[in-house]
Amino acid sequence: MYEPNSILNIPEGKTRTYFGISDENLPRRGKKSIIISSHPRIFIMTDVPGELTDEEILLRAEEIRKSQEAKKAEELKKAEEIRLAEEAKKAEELRKAEEIRKAEEAKKAEELRKAEELVQAEKERKAREAKSHEGEEKKPKKSHKGLKIFGIILLLLIIFAGVVLISADVSISGGTDKSYGYDTNYNVWIPLDKELNIGGYKVIALSPSSGNVMMISLGGVTYPLQVNSVTYVPDQIATLTIFWGKVTVMKIQYEVALTYLGNTNNNEAAFRMLISSDRQLPEFIISLFLSSSGVKVQSV
Repeated sequence: MYEPNSILNIPEGKTRTYFGISDENLPRRGKKSIIISSHPRIFIMTDVPGELTDEEILLRAEEIRKSQEAKKAEELKKAEEIRLAEEAKKAEELRKAEEIRKAEEAKKAEELRKAEELVQAEKERKAREAKSHEGEEKKPKKSHKGLKIFGIILLLLIIFAGVVLISADVSISGGTDKSYGYDTNYNVWIPLDKELNIGGYKVIALSPSSGNVMMISLGGVTYPLQVNSVTYVPDQIATLTIFWGKVTVMKIQYEVALTYLGNTNNNEAAFRMLISSDRQLPEFIISLFLSSSGVKVQSV
């Protein structure tokens, strides 16, 4: 028997749980309720919140579980893509390092070959001179001795010049800020995407990709480039040595300003280079030093 104005509905405060999800968190739908009053009237209300059926709760819980599993799978997929990209990056770095090592070995082998050719050429020259004098009349002993001494001196000078040329090196270190009294201008062409070692100073001209701007790395610091933009190399000290670093010839402190002129059809970046130094720079030293490092140079 119902009390007056009672509502036919499930008692409050009771909840059910499916797959770890409380039905309080599930969407509910309206459930019709019947109110019986003391008066002979029946009211039907459709705005009283009710519960989902068991089948609907199970279906909703299964959808939530599948959504969570799909989210976890997507996160695992992204993590795997990041890992593969990092591995590919490391492999590319190792490949470039190996290419640089092989290039340095090839350069040393070429220098040794040139030295051997120089010595062999001198031997052949001496043999030709000796053969050319076989049919000539015997000269006075004094004259022959003087020619022999001259040949020995010439040979020593050639060998000395070859050794100096092969053993000459320039090392670069940081300098202090100061004013400079000498300026020298050059046009230089740096190969794109190739690491150059200029006296221990690393230089890389990075070609633009996907519409990005041109970049240049100087001593590990990267700068963006635009045509006619100027990039400054901080104060440096160049030490010229011969006999594989045993004898120091000179030390020069300088500052470099590079004006980017654009790229050539030969896959090179063109620059106008202004060198400000504390003493006059011999042009042949600059040309020899930059050319041996893989940079094309032309005095202006």
